[in-house]
Amino acid sequence: MVVATKDYRNADGCPELTDVQEKKAKLEKQICQEHPHQRIMYNAIKNRNDKYFEMLASIYNHKCAYCGARIGHTDIKLFEVDHFICESSYSKNTQGRIAAGRTSNLIFSCYSCNRGKSDFPISGKYRKLLNPDDGSIAKVFIRDDLYYIRVANTYSEDASVQMFYKQLMLGSETRRLDYLLLEMSNLAYVKKTEDPALAEKLEQCIGVLLQRKNNTARLV
Repeated sequence: MVVATKDYRNADGCPELTDVQEKKAKLEKQICQEHPHQRIMYNAIKNRNDKYFEMLASIYNHKCAYCGARIGHTDIKLFEVDHFICESSYSKNTQGRIAAGRTSNLIFSCYSCNRGKSDFPISGKYRKLLNPDDGSIAKVFIRDDLYYIRVANTYSEDASVQMFYKQLMLGSETRRLDYLLLEMSNLAYVKKTEDPALAEKLEQCIGVLLQRKNNTARLV
């Protein structure tokens, strides 16, 4: 039976997302204060070399809000800023671009999830169900006993949820390896002081997993 027990994006020892919308509102306020003429927040945040990109990443604990991949295990160059409600859902005029680019609609995402999601339409009840900011999405998707991301039983017959799952390739081997890397990295950090020999072995295993992940990604 596939049931949700904890946030599938977090391994043991990972901090939970907290007050995401409030933090993003503060980020938007800061951008407006420092750049009074900036109306489209997305344009201020999207550059990986800009401090606002790092601030958004920090709000999400430097992890993809959809799959949980973390900077360090995935190159920062493969992280982007996603529009939760896709830009094509808004009017094409300036006001539409401003609305689409508000920080409340911006999500820290890995390249794979962002490009897979693309223009996926999120409307009606799915704006709540698939919301990564308040933990709602963690009730829709879970980790199984083999650490793969699966659709929770409650939503197994939901066509929109299944399509979202498929487009973002949440069930892929790469997502599983990302999770295992999180688990092993957190354990290695804990053991670094109390059992350095074990920590060293864990680091070696992490290197092997990273190589396997890179090889797997090339095949996708």
